[in-house]
Amino acid sequence: MKYKLPTWGLLVFLNCIATDSHSQVKTPLQSFMAGLDSIRIELKIPAMAVGFTQGDTVHIEEGFGYADLENHVKATANTSFRVASITKTFTSTLIMQQVELGKLRLETPISTYGLNLGNPHITVKNLLTHTSEEEPGTHYQYNGYRFGILTPIIEKASGVPFYQLMMENIVIPLKMASTAPGISLYSYFNFIRQHKNMIPYFETAFKQLAKPYELNEKREIVASQYFDQFGAFGGLVTTVKDLLKYSAAIDKNQFVSAGIQKEIFTPNKLKNGELTPYGLGWFTQTYRGIDFYWHYGQTQGESGLFIKVPSLKMTLVVLTNIEKLSQPFPLADGDLFVSPVGQLLYKYCINKDSNFLHLDYHLPVQAIREKLNTTNPYKDFYNKELITQATMALVNGDTIKAKDLYEIYGSLNFNHTEALPTGEIIAAIKNIGINKEVTKTFTLSKATRLRVYGVGENCSGDFNSWCDYGWIEDASGKMIWQMQGQPAKHAGGALKNQKVDQEITLPAGSYFLHYKSDEGHAYNNWDSAPPDNFFWGIILYN
Repeated sequence: MKYKLPTWGLLVFLNCIATDSHSQVKTPLQSFMAGLDSIRIELKIPAMAVGFTQGDTVHIEEGFGYADLENHVKATANTSFRVASITKTFTSTLIMQQVELGKLRLETPISTYGLNLGNPHITVKNLLTHTSEEEPGTHYQYNGYRFGILTPIIEKASGVPFYQLMMENIVIPLKMASTAPGISLYSYFNFIRQHKNMIPYFETAFKQLAKPYELNEKREIVASQYFDQFGAFGGLVTTVKDLLKYSAAIDKNQFVSAGIQKEIFTPNKLKNGELTPYGLGWFTQTYRGIDFYWHYGQTQGESGLFIKVPSLKMTLVVLTNIEKLSQPFPLADGDLFVSPVGQLLYKYCINKDSNFLHLDYHLPVQAIREKLNTTNPYKDFYNKELITQATMALVNGDTIKAKDLYEIYGSLNFNHTEALPTGEIIAAIKNIGINKEVTKTFTLSKATRLRVYGVGENCSGDFNSWCDYGWIEDASGKMIWQMQGQPAKHAGGALKNQKVDQEITLPAGSYFLHYKSDEGHAYNNWDSAPPDNFFWGIILYN
């Protein structure tokens, strides 16, 4: 069954910040709430719950939309959601409790626990910091599967099943009454036989659980199913209210000492001294002198964002019952401000600079263009907003608006970029969108020296694995050259935009030029900053 998303407005009048009841001017918090509901509608999110605190003051605990579209059940602050990888922050807490108790060392090889990922030097810390691939500790690559391998490590260190440890060490002490692990029925019934006191937590969490949804190929909202899995990687069921309790307890060092908590929120350092965007189970980011500790969640039927701004004593939690709050945006790269929610928080609740523009992207494109210029001190922020707003337009199928926003981005950023090579073109594949595989044939009458210019997505932390790339085959179909493995340079925009510019000589004969792209980040469908001149593809010059 498909559902039409209702344009559900704000649920309550916000009076937590004083305002003139006769004034039409919104407070920053009201603008923030209105913006969240707009994001929900534009991303076709059925239900959204929001919790926002500053210090000991709860400013927002609200729901938007419908937790159950078919039965018209409205979302509230008491609606529970599966929160996917936000669970990793709980894993971090439990791991570091075992470290503080002396039952676990982060530098211990995982082989000590009978685990094998093909390299005996992988440590517990490598899993916890997403630095376990290739040579451990040399690069960051977000990997939820590998993070999940922490489950048996915690269980062997503590002697307690992971879900039981979470309930006993975090959920029950904080009276998070609507929180429970999303374990299978078999595990649940085995568990509650010996822990009957925990039955109310499971019953409340699952009784209030929002139904999962997804978008079909026609961008219509249809019913989905949750992955019935739970572990260190994800699967917790909770509410915004309970996550705010959890956040407050972290601030009071109720789980681990202040020193250990500081270590959790410290960016991990690679072997070459470079800092990654991830600490111990949390993303850690500093933007314009302000620290942000955060995590996102995303899988089928669920997505969310959990943000802490310690210098302002601020916590924001946003949970939904579809993957779209996170899925279109490359949050795994470690930049909170590619998320429309992260951008909204900064605009209305953090930045107080009178020079900062609160751009309304519902205005005509020309009006947006007139407000922006290349000298604005917040150009980097508006760049991210432009790409994010284009991504949201594409979720709605509005390719015209997306194209217009990309053009504004280009006018701001491509005035001083390096021009594309010129010369006689032997073969070319240009402007490649997502999920494409294109082939062009060409023939050389004699041995010819060619300049190969290719731009694509190099999507691994060590820059050895390409997601969008080109290659050349001879008439027999044998690959004789490929972008993978060649020396590459940054192509502008996001760091993953990489270019290969190389000279090769091919003998006379017939050839095939290929280019392949995956499901994200390609021409006119950028999920983060695009490359210079928007070029995406491969060209062979004589």
